[in-house]
Amino acid sequence: MIIWWFVFLLNKVIALPVCTNQPNIKDYAVLSALLPLHSGDDCSETQIRGIQLLAALEYGLNKVNADLSQYGDLKISLQILDTCSNSNRAVKATMKGLVSAEQTCIKSPLFLGYIGPDDLESFVNVHKITFLLNKTHVLPYKIDLKEKPANVFFVGTDQTGIRAKAIHTMLSNLGWENYVPVVENSIQTTNLLDTLVDLSDGHVCPVGKPIMLPKSENGYNTVYKEIVESQVHTSIDGILIIVEKPEALKPLLKILSNTANYQRSPLVIYIISVGLKLWDFPRSDSLKIIVMQEATEFIVKNDIKQYFNDSLLISYHEQTRTYKRSCNNNPMCLDSLEEELDSTVIPITYAVHLFANALKMSIDQKCKYNLDSPGICRNLQSMPPMEWASLLRTQSTIMNGPEGPKRVRFQMEIPHHVSVYMWNTVPRQFDLIATITNGDKLSFMKNVFLPSSIRSNKSDRSAFCRSYKTKQTKTAATVPPIEDATAAKEDDWSPIWQFLPSGEKNHKTKSTYQGIVVMLCIGFGFLIFMIVSMRILYNVFKFKQGNDESSSKRRKKAEKANKAKRTGSTTSRRLSRVSSIISTRSR
Repeated sequence: MIIWWFVFLLNKVIALPVCTNQPNIKDYAVLSALLPLHSGDDCSETQIRGIQLLAALEYGLNKVNADLSQYGDLKISLQILDTCSNSNRAVKATMKGLVSAEQTCIKSPLFLGYIGPDDLESFVNVHKITFLLNKTHVLPYKIDLKEKPANVFFVGTDQTGIRAKAIHTMLSNLGWENYVPVVENSIQTTNLLDTLVDLSDGHVCPVGKPIMLPKSENGYNTVYKEIVESQVHTSIDGILIIVEKPEALKPLLKILSNTANYQRSPLVIYIISVGLKLWDFPRSDSLKIIVMQEATEFIVKNDIKQYFNDSLLISYHEQTRTYKRSCNNNPMCLDSLEEELDSTVIPITYAVHLFANALKMSIDQKCKYNLDSPGICRNLQSMPPMEWASLLRTQSTIMNGPEGPKRVRFQMEIPHHVSVYMWNTVPRQFDLIATITNGDKLSFMKNVFLPSSIRSNKSDRSAFCRSYKTKQTKTAATVPPIEDATAAKEDDWSPIWQFLPSGEKNHKTKSTYQGIVVMLCIGFGFLIFMIVSMRILYNVFKFKQGNDESSSKRRKKAEKANKAKRTGSTTSRRLSRVSSIISTRSR
């Protein structure tokens, strides 16, 4: 409700003809970034992921602003909006950015749009505002939305399939046949697990329904008990944990650190976003842990790190200094996991280049006759928001990277990289042992090999997959939907299907209704075809009948004319005979 009131009031503000603080718009364009720079209830804990995303934006802006020199003093400035890793704070930050833009009279395309947030819950709430006000919104990777709004753009394609392939590659190399699935309670992680099960095709299957990580720390003890019970009741090869945010994993790691001796099966942990430190993991020789951290390839790390914000970086190190001081030079304090860059760094950099290229193209189109002063003209300032969005959607550019020139566009394939860490019992630390590129290319470090888990379960593997899918179908109705956040993966191709009661949406009923709809469509199409055909035949017959009537009329007229001519000729011959007789007698 607050959002709608804000939009209403903001529209009233937009209608005002006077700006209170108008800068020199001849050399001013704004790009707003919604970044998770901090977290916590008081928004005081600095996040390394936010620092990395900010550095990626600064890195991209430094390059594109140098290319804008041909347009006079035109520069793109960055408006940093801290979401505090919270959806409600993300909405407030978005409102702050919109108010600031209106106060400074910055409108599309000079207000280029928003980058982020890339977590689904925050984006759904933020998009309610940006959609109504026609503000462009760019996200690093594609996410499933129920609708396809015209103002949302994705730099990279959906990563669910390639993530599932990377996990499957690791489990196959470990020799696992089954596992206990433990996932964060989010749409992204549950979809990832479903895709993994489909990809496994009965070879590596989950045991039982997924164990959901709770949103509060109070429920983690219950989760740990479920994990222990799953190992007692069923013989399994290991436990697979999939999380999107590192914060969802920390409470479970604390419990494992205190009770590591009771954990028998090995763990494979897949983490989508960076933020965990290696010292967060339990340090025990009896606990086998493999950490799969989704990240960015090493070849661009040094370029991005040059743009790390010094004040934020100092704050981040201050938070960890207390722990490092108590380490007493323990090797665990040398945290190589902190060196990993988030997987969204590269698409965020690409987004800056696409925004800048769209701005240059709009200037070329709208200001091509403005020869006196290069840069922004009045035609550009009056460019409609939807025209700006349409121009941005078609953008592509060439970037010179470490691997040479590369074409950058929206919905492009971006290389996928996963760093694999494992506990080393000799130096008692986590070491980088391998990398997985594009889901299936597993490359080990020199003289490093993966240990195979002990296969104690020899039962039918496909039965676990069937059991999992059956239980998923039964429990799907109990999972609360996230307010219009994602598209339910149903074949809702018929509008009639949306009006059916939810209790009737089973496969048998759905197929019946689809059959009825198909028959109705065929019948309606045949009716239209018959009507059109009859109309055409009627017009042809009418035209032919008209031609026949007109031709008969012409024949009758011709006959009358010929008859009149014959009568006249006969009369003239008779008159000539009479005149000849009279002339003869007179002689």
